[in-house]
Amino acid sequence: MPTDSPQASIFDRHLAARQKLAVDLLAGAITKGRLANAYLLTGRIADDKWQLAKQMAAFFNCERTREYWLKPEAPQNLLGLAVDEEVFSKPTFSMPEDRSCLSKSLSGDPVNMCRDCRWIQEDAHPECLYKLGPSGTTASRKISVESARQMTETLARTSSAFRIVIVEDAAQDVFHRPSANALLKTLEEPPEHTMFFLFAENAEAVLPTVVSRSQIVPVPQIPFSDGEPPEMPSLSFYKALKESGSKRPRAYLSALDFSQAVLKAADSLVDEDENVREAISKVVDYVLKEEYERLKQRAMESLTESKYLADLLELGEEVKARVDHYVNTKAALESFSIAWARLAQKAGVLDS
Repeated sequence: MPTDSPQASIFDRHLAARQKLAVDLLAGAITKGRLANAYLLTGRIADDKWQLAKQMAAFFNCERTREYWLKPEAPQNLLGLAVDEEVFSKPTFSMPEDRSCLSKSLSGDPVNMCRDCRWIQEDAHPECLYKLGPSGTTASRKISVESARQMTETLARTSSAFRIVIVEDAAQDVFHRPSANALLKTLEEPPEHTMFFLFAENAEAVLPTVVSRSQIVPVPQIPFSDGEPPEMPSLSFYKALKESGSKRPRAYLSALDFSQAVLKAADSLVDEDENVREAISKVVDYVLKEEYERLKQRAMESLTESKYLADLLELGEEVKARVDHYVNTKAALESFSIAWARLAQKAGVLDS
């Protein structure tokens, strides 16, 4: 990844390589001036979710990079900054020449940490990093209504910092309806220079009223790799289903044909001494990456399509795990392809 890319300016190189989908969506939203008020990070890797949120906090508060949103021409209209159509007509926005101390440190580069990055790294920043979770003084796992109200009151106070609020577990059995309702208005219209990051294993576990106010960002457990399999035949799930028309039986038959194409492609990548199951994972990565590349720009602004990509990445994790555990590969790929067809039809992503 080039050092001057938006991803490299915001996130450490290891996280950017490990969670390419998430960092692309977040960095792209910044450079396109489409930063959302709230992001719902789905997946099971809590550490990566924390790093995404903390490194965003560092980017906006580090003495090396914070001028990006403080300067008059900064693009983020959702951060309390005025933006006109002339600004939005630009394809991209220049990022700071430097990176945050936290990003540099986690990348393994020598750096003297500024005060804000040091506090963020230690989870001790008094102004820019807020956590909302169950109270440690009670046995209840639920986030209390009082805690949600206190957060709203805290955010109503003026601050010179760019504030990141982390809801540690946004599942509705923790961030339940009364607490969510107490925070909904702030979630939808936060004070200027304030963003929310909500964590959950999947969007279905979160109250619909919260999901509808958030942009979904997948943080997969088994992210697809950047490497393209050598001598890979052309495979496009989108084209396969698009050509089948809108009728469900034909789409499912196309999905089954596609699963056989995946298996055949995997077979072509291995010789007698190599593991065909590893090759299947590489091919699954390849076809998932193609669908991600097709929709990533639209997913920055569409809840439906960002949720579709999140669900699709979960399907990819499941099929690779099943194949790795010696489940029948043909059956696993057929199940994966049909589930993908259902998901794509439900999300309406085959129309364009």
